[in-house]
Amino acid sequence: MEVQAALKADARGIDPHKAAERAHFMKATMPMFGLGVPAQRKLLRCGYSFSHLPFEVQLPLWAHIWSEATHHETRMQAAFFIEKPPAGTDLVWLWGAVKDWVSSVNCWDQSDTLSNLYARINEAHPELVVPVLRHWNGSDNPWERRQSLVALLCYSRFRRSFPEQALVFELVEALLADPDYYVQKGLGWTLREAWHVWPEPVMAFLDRHIVTLAPAAWQAATEKLDPSVKQRLKAKRMAGRKAGR
Repeated sequence: MEVQAALKADARGIDPHKAAERAHFMKATMPMFGLGVPAQRKLLRCGYSFSHLPFEVQLPLWAHIWSEATHHETRMQAAFFIEKPPAGTDLVWLWGAVKDWVSSVNCWDQSDTLSNLYARINEAHPELVVPVLRHWNGSDNPWERRQSLVALLCYSRFRRSFPEQALVFELVEALLADPDYYVQKGLGWTLREAWHVWPEPVMAFLDRHIVTLAPAAWQAATEKLDPSVKQRLKAKRMAGRKAGR
């Protein structure tokens, strides 16, 4: 109640039409106050009555807020809180505490904020995280399937070590025909970030699958490529699709 009241007060004066536009952009299925991310993060920095408590004491409170929130921004306060745990936090303990949050995700903003943390924990403890990612890869929940890919690397520039290359391609290939738009966006994102790490194997993968990649995956996977390379792939994709009609 305290967190939602603070968000609601901060959003006072926001045009309801603007809030609706933001909700449409976020594809959020929860009501929104209409606050942008900078304003949300500022509120978390300003703190709440319990913000002085140690991280490990606050976490159960934020877990309750995540699960009971009625508005998207309220849930995001919990996601922002866990996104960057203090140095020295036991990541094994943290993984056990937050891995199930993904099951109640309902938009890409919530999913991607969790990915930042999940990828960091995966980097440190793949023996714990990889079996869960494999399980999510075959889940009925599309946000878990998306997470099985994005949490491998998230943004590769933030990784000091990387998952096994074979694992990345295995999990990506398993979802090439996935019908969900956001899974396909996550698939393309993962290929884009993998390209920064293993450019030649990813290019070979794109060459093999360029015709069958879903449009959302194609767009995300190729957005950072050299224009001449992207044009070659685009021509091959168009020719292959035309021949398959």
